[in-house]
Amino acid sequence: MLGKALGIARNSVKTYAEAEIRAGVVFQVSKLSTLLLKAARSTLGSQGWDVLVPGAAIGTFIPVESIVPGSLPSTANGPVILLVNKADGDEEVSTAGGNIVGVVLLQELPHLSHLGVRARQEKVIFVTCEDDEKVADIQRLAGKYVRLEASATGVNLALSSSDEKGNDFLVKGSLGTDSSAVDATGPCDSSHSAINVPYSIKGVSAGGVIMLADADALTSGAKAAACSRLASLAVVSNKVYNDQGVPASFQVPKGVVIPFGSMHLALERSKLIETFMSCLEHIETARLEGGELENLCCQLQELISSLQPPEDIIDSIGRIFPSNARLIVRSSANVEDLAGLSAAGLYESIPNVSPSNPTIFANAVSRVWASLYTRRAVLSRRTAGVSQKDAVMAVLVQEMLSPDLSFVLHTLSPTDHDYNSVEAEIAPGLGETLASGTRGTPWRLSCGKFDGLLRTLAFANFSEEMLVSKAGPANGEVIQLTADYSKKPLTVDPVFRSQLGQRLCAVGLFLERKFGCPQDVEGCVVGKDVFVVQTRPQPR
Repeated sequence: MLGKALGIARNSVKTYAEAEIRAGVVFQVSKLSTLLLKAARSTLGSQGWDVLVPGAAIGTFIPVESIVPGSLPSTANGPVILLVNKADGDEEVSTAGGNIVGVVLLQELPHLSHLGVRARQEKVIFVTCEDDEKVADIQRLAGKYVRLEASATGVNLALSSSDEKGNDFLVKGSLGTDSSAVDATGPCDSSHSAINVPYSIKGVSAGGVIMLADADALTSGAKAAACSRLASLAVVSNKVYNDQGVPASFQVPKGVVIPFGSMHLALERSKLIETFMSCLEHIETARLEGGELENLCCQLQELISSLQPPEDIIDSIGRIFPSNARLIVRSSANVEDLAGLSAAGLYESIPNVSPSNPTIFANAVSRVWASLYTRRAVLSRRTAGVSQKDAVMAVLVQEMLSPDLSFVLHTLSPTDHDYNSVEAEIAPGLGETLASGTRGTPWRLSCGKFDGLLRTLAFANFSEEMLVSKAGPANGEVIQLTADYSKKPLTVDPVFRSQLGQRLCAVGLFLERKFGCPQDVEGCVVGKDVFVVQTRPQPR
């Protein structure tokens, strides 16, 4: 602007600005960091690749901006491997196309993020790459028929041979897998269980909140039922130690459930039930073309967002929690956290609300109800073969924690299927950093279940951490602060890192044994205490 005002030639202004930037310390540090990162990758032999879902696949290599319905060209027949520019963590690969067999994402992503979990459940080979030279190489393959191989030892992306193209073969999850190690099947084995979405709305009344200890899957959803069992197991865990003497103790936040049927009760009281049922009937067969499905989803969400939970429910929750409590309002649908249908991150959770502000709290509940009918959720259920009218939403209300660290555990290694180790991903602050598609890498630890041997696989590099401001309003919002890793014990203190990794491993093994199969566990660390807020069958 100044150059234009002074009548200086645009080219001269551009040259001056670039020279000033390049002369700055920040630019020089950035350039040095790029060279050091490249050297580190070369030493490690990673070549800039990171594997989220291992295996092998072949297909036409198609570049897209993001993974959304309609991103594939109409001419994309046969198996497809996507080259994706960016992701925000809300994507579900299958909704963009049932013929997608692999994804190459050009940004870092936590292995145990919701997008990673969904890709693993859909058995889509998934890798990321951020090395500029490697990206330039693979972009030259756009539009060609390629073979993608990904394992714990590396990634290979190359033109496929003509005989492979003729066979259109596909091998998923086969590389680097020790079949003898994957012997963790149980009653919640996600690979073989049929999707079952039972629910009951009998006996729902205006004041019908259910204490967390009494929640079950029929009235409150699998997530709330799992949290109920977690609360019982937390008491037992205080006396449990693994073979190395590491405690498996954890805590669970206090909570209550607004059960299935409460939304329908609010619709009836608002005299909107007929409008709702009409939209629901049309959404079952609505087409993507022309925005028909999008419009119906928006209508449904607007309708439900206008609802207010019965006053008796608000009053009951106000009596159960202290007036100064910070709460998180979480989804607990009958179509999430199931074997074969995790729906990780598909429905809303609203943090930092207070029972002392009924308006904000009621709005948070209605937002969670409305998240049942986002286009992404509707398409996900279509893909899973679940009728829209069979989907119902309960709401899990729990005390909001202010964690130092948040973690996700997989008790079966997602990359090499090693049953003998627990893999943990850890981020500073709230867990949304891990669950969403936040660009960056978490602390990644692998710990042996039976020998306690800890390996540090990666150090965190997220630019920001999410926190709840204790002095700020309870308005459903969080704050973001720049992360200073020079003051994070998990980065600078190897003893702390080892102790925390072994503690999380002990917790993960305890839960795996109690639930009977590999678990996808979410939780956080507050001071010296470990809290578990969710566990579900781990997709494999």
